[in-house]
Amino acid sequence: MNCKDIKISMLDYLSEEDIPQEMKDHFAVCPSCRSEFEQMQHLFQTLKPKIAINASQNFTKNIIYKLNMEDKKMKKQILFWSKTVAAVVLALVVSFAVFFSINSTPQVSACPVNQIFAESLIAFSKNTSMRIEMKIRTIKGDNFELIGTEYGFVKNQIKVKFSDPKKWIIEKPRRTVLCDGKNQYLDIKNFDFVIKADADAGFVGWLSILFSPDKILEIEKERSEKDASNYTVKETKKQLILTVFSKAQGDFTNDYMKNSSVTESDNKRVFCFDKKTHQLQSFKLYIIKNKQEILVMKTTSIKYNEPFDTQDFDAKLFGNKTIKNAEDLHPKPDEELKNKTPEEIARYFFESCASSDWEKVEKVFPYTNSDIKDYLGELQVVEIGKSFKSGEYPGFFVPYTIKLKNGYVKKFNLAVRNDTPEEMWMVDGGI
Repeated sequence: MNCKDIKISMLDYLSEEDIPQEMKDHFAVCPSCRSEFEQMQHLFQTLKPKIAINASQNFTKNIIYKLNMEDKKMKKQILFWSKTVAAVVLALVVSFAVFFSINSTPQVSACPVNQIFAESLIAFSKNTSMRIEMKIRTIKGDNFELIGTEYGFVKNQIKVKFSDPKKWIIEKPRRTVLCDGKNQYLDIKNFDFVIKADADAGFVGWLSILFSPDKILEIEKERSEKDASNYTVKETKKQLILTVFSKAQGDFTNDYMKNSSVTESDNKRVFCFDKKTHQLQSFKLYIIKNKQEILVMKTTSIKYNEPFDTQDFDAKLFGNKTIKNAEDLHPKPDEELKNKTPEEIARYFFESCASSDWEKVEKVFPYTNSDIKDYLGELQVVEIGKSFKSGEYPGFFVPYTIKLKNGYVKKFNLAVRNDTPEEMWMVDGGI
């Protein structure tokens, strides 16, 4: 048997102890094939589902045939098929077998769905771009991950270019995040600078799943193992519908952050895919509150293969705004502030605003600009309450009451954190 025959035959013996002698003979003289087979065996055992999944007898043969046919047509187009056919089929078989493991409750047999999605991965690779229009119950200008049943719907737009590396941009009124493939850029309208971080920065939170619609099944499966969420797959004539139920994650001794983000809410997520192309057709998110499902996020349009301009994913989009590295905006070491309590940091921040000592303010809030100075300058500190933790936020919330110079009395919770390597305090929100 030659290497090509061996690679195709590997799949039949991943879970077998008795390997044919001719394969053993080949492995003895071909370290490359032997190493690949051992890696595949290890992966198979690691991801092996808790219940048996039986693919049809023709499943492997059909997929190999289709991959070979597609390879002839698209040798220069499909980058991720560059590995061996055997490795691709293994990934497909294992991935979707695990997807229909004991943790899920599929509405259709695993076998047909495996085949449908294996074929659709080929089809999805032909997509060059995607545009998603959606509405989210949130606040204009605030974090992309912020949601709430009490907010009105705000329009959001996502554009993705499936290049290598992938590029994308997400926009809502007064806030934009762009990824040019190397870095993410966060632009907030009333800031006179743009914040730059690496490509996997968390500027968009949970919404990043929508930038990789071909990996949603895999991502949701991995999440279900971490947060004990449940999911079902239902097949209709034209669609596969993935429904995920998740419990809120975090510490809710104080429920201040409950239902403020996807992961911090009891929620239902519904993804609808075209059965042939694997293209995401629609998405809806419901917060489950008092046993009622409240719609907080929905797509209004998803389009593929639009001819986006290269400039759509270039930081030049932000014009003359200065670009600052996120790490440079971390508070500088200051031993005087390092060991203070959350309450002391809140008081330090507001009293510095009251005296318009912006040099002190910037020690804990580097994002100070003219709008902040005009808003918080000359305020009066009325009360600083006892700090508390809530949800997944790594810092503390400090209740406060202040009187602004225009006479308005504001009561809210200041978010402060000190989880940087230097353990320096930073005001993170709630102003």
